[in-house]
Amino acid sequence: MRKIFLSAIFLWLFFQYASGQDKGKIEVSVGSGVWSSDELFDGYSPGFLSQSFRIYTNDRFSGAFCATVKYFVKKRVSVGIAFAYENESGDWRRYDDVYGGGFGWEAIQLGTYKRQAFTVAPEVCATYFEKDIARLYFTASIGITFRNEVDKYSDAYYASQYNNGVNILGKNQELNKNGNHFNLYYSPFGISVGRSFRWFAEVGIGYKGILNTGFSYKF
Repeated sequence: MRKIFLSAIFLWLFFQYASGQDKGKIEVSVGSGVWSSDELFDGYSPGFLSQSFRIYTNDRFSGAFCATVKYFVKKRVSVGIAFAYENESGDWRRYDDVYGGGFGWEAIQLGTYKRQAFTVAPEVCATYFEKDIARLYFTASIGITFRNEVDKYSDAYYASQYNNGVNILGKNQELNKNGNHFNLYYSPFGISVGRSFRWFAEVGIGYKGILNTGFSYKF
């Protein structure tokens, strides 16, 4: 009976240690993602173009660069704060019948825009499967995105004396717009491989992108 009792205590202590060995540790991760919520859902409507006046854009996205600092409150549960940054730029154009009569349609450069978005958000992460050096987990967070946008007319369009947009703004060739909005990130499926130093990849939706991958270090 004594051996059974001592064995039970030993097993209990072992599992307590095993379940709490990551508690109190910190993990830092860096990565990048594609198709973020800012890129896919925010849309972009520069101040000098209405939807009917705009024809198409050439967009360039940097992707979302992300960094996270997490603290393990339990072996499989961590809380932390995430940061994300991305920028976007593009050309705004429309087709115009330059010579009239349905001939000589050309794409006229109307202007350019640049946008930067910075997100900060509390985050929670929980592991639902772990074996050896591999683990599966989910991540959820909600925070605020700060945006800065600069809309600028092209010199040729500004000098052409078009009435659409230019005169309404009092011939203001450049507009600066700042704003913020709530943003979130949810990944039901994340995988990481490694011990202290890990590679990870996540599939989700939000400010980190639909696909997000990078490296993390736990100490």
